[in-house]
Amino acid sequence: MSPNAPTSDDVTLLLAVAQRDEVAFAALYDRMARPIFSMVVRIVRGRAEAEEVLQEAFWQIWESAPSFNPELGSPFCWIVTIARRKAIDRLRANSRHLRRITEAQALRAEGEFAGPAAFEGLADGERSATVKAALARLGPDERRAIVLAFFDGLTHEEIAKALRAPVGTVKARIRRGLLKLKPALAGLELVGAN
Repeated sequence: MSPNAPTSDDVTLLLAVAQRDEVAFAALYDRMARPIFSMVVRIVRGRAEAEEVLQEAFWQIWESAPSFNPELGSPFCWIVTIARRKAIDRLRANSRHLRRITEAQALRAEGEFAGPAAFEGLADGERSATVKAALARLGPDERRAIVLAFFDGLTHEEIAKALRAPVGTVKARIRRGLLKLKPALAGLELVGAN
């Protein structure tokens, strides 16, 4: 998978990147991107996803270049390690999201909107009770969408898939629900709110 035989040019480029040389970074990218992309696309099994992972990997290469030590290994191996970790992290994140979508679909099939785990992120006490009570006053469609978005951390697209509804409908339910929640939660300081 090596782009060519490792050369002192690779070391020189990476050491220049460590000094924040943008021209060296572009040359390093041109030299390494193709073989790294090939590896990443085999791991994540999708071109669009691989392109994102490649971008994240090269951002980390830019940020971490000062820590590169040529005595510990070749630039290519160092870059492969970074990209491979990014690709595996992406797989793990996708797996977690897929599991959340599957759980949300199961709750939908059972007619539930959220179990006790949905409220784990709330502080105990009055705030938690106030938020739960406000959510209970929403219609089931709005409540499900808000819980999936704000408590389970799903994107609009993931919520649409979980609820088997169009994305526009999901966005509308969230907006309507938030507008209804606003008066009930006015003046309530939520943890992490600005």
